[in-house]
Amino acid sequence: MIKSLRKWYFSFGFQGAAYGMASLVISLFVVTVLGGNVASASLTMGMFSCGSLIGSLFTGIFLDKYPYFFATVFVSASMDSIISIFMWQSHYITLYYMLSLAMGFFLSMTSPAIITYLNKKFDNETQRKEVNVLNMFNSVGTTIGIFGGGGWLTMTLPFLNEDAEKMRWIFAIVALLFGISAAFAAVYLKRKSKNIGHVSRRFRINVHSLAGNIMSLPHNVISPFKASNFKPETKRYMLGLFTIFFGANMFFTPFPIFLRNVLGIPNGFIFVIYGFGSIFTNIAYLFTNRAMSRFRDMSIMGVVIWIRISMFILIAFIGLFGQDLFGIWLTIAFFMIIGFTWPFFYIPATVQVTALALPENRGKIIGLFNMVINLGAISSSFVAGYVALRFGYFVAFSVGALFLFIGSGILRKIALTHPIRRDLIKDEKKKMFADLRDIMTKNGKRLKWEIWKLLSLKRKSAASHLDH
Repeated sequence: MIKSLRKWYFSFGFQGAAYGMASLVISLFVVTVLGGNVASASLTMGMFSCGSLIGSLFTGIFLDKYPYFFATVFVSASMDSIISIFMWQSHYITLYYMLSLAMGFFLSMTSPAIITYLNKKFDNETQRKEVNVLNMFNSVGTTIGIFGGGGWLTMTLPFLNEDAEKMRWIFAIVALLFGISAAFAAVYLKRKSKNIGHVSRRFRINVHSLAGNIMSLPHNVISPFKASNFKPETKRYMLGLFTIFFGANMFFTPFPIFLRNVLGIPNGFIFVIYGFGSIFTNIAYLFTNRAMSRFRDMSIMGVVIWIRISMFILIAFIGLFGQDLFGIWLTIAFFMIIGFTWPFFYIPATVQVTALALPENRGKIIGLFNMVINLGAISSSFVAGYVALRFGYFVAFSVGALFLFIGSGILRKIALTHPIRRDLIKDEKKKMFADLRDIMTKNGKRLKWEIWKLLSLKRKSAASHLDH
């Protein structure tokens, strides 16, 4: 980690903690507090993703013209803190949709700002390492936030007995975490960025040309992403990413509601499951650099896609035939595997995307990358809840697996960044599986204890929680 940016990384970590605590509540809040169903919960996540899409699009263009990286991170955390307070007091589902949209918009501004800064400030090798460290900070924060949310919902408090009220207060805690993130980011507000890129003239509002600016807005938004700014394979790469993230979110969007309504798992322990998934994700970051140095980026991504296809289909069958204690155990185990695979897809995909543009357009390509990811998430979020409600979770998860398969085929023909060292593949696979076995052994006792508590509580109180 770069020492001069340590507090910036801490800011990103606290944002991760806030997001981890809010990520599950955003959808569960609709069902538990506002009286919605899986379709309305899915729509909420769609609005959140829509805000992320707009925010990524705006941030990518803005940072290439006005490189105020440090101020962008500060504004992102500050606004999300304010929005969380409004969500805490929300009673109307329509207003809640709008607040979810706003939170997604401002939350999406941080990652492009930090990654673009690292890309323009440091060489490619340093950037690779720092992006990995940065994502570890965020992922560790997310894990802490998820466990914190689960602990809060499972605690017995004399003044808060209902899940609905506990969920409301989670947003107050989220607001505090975003506020701490903003405080860390504020340290860098006076730091100059002129040595990184040019700073255009300040924004000026010309009232006489306001109508013309509004009419030209679609062109001004789309033109920075025109094909001439990037390499020829960019279109195929982005189409593949869109398809993959569409398929992934056909699973992830309704999955918390699946755990609650189909498997009968209480809200607090859903957080515990996601928390252990994040732990496995954090562990996987330790092996990502080694894997990327040995294998082609796209080869790693391809293996991840096939693992996730298998997991999605297996969990879909559990929803049909395995709604017992053994089925719950299997679902949790498969979800841990899904969590472990995430860095092996996201880090290679992030690094590869910067190679698709010239240095002066890398802010745009990162903005486009995040835009495509969020567009896939938005599209599936609006569809997944309806499919799960109308046709069942088996169909929703199976459709997700199908889109992952299609996306894998689209990416297969793209030129790969790193050559394969075939003489090392066999030994490297043995090392990675040995490391994975060690990790499972060390964490097995803790995981079994938490699952045992989950199953014990399920026998006693799952039915009462489903009545909320």
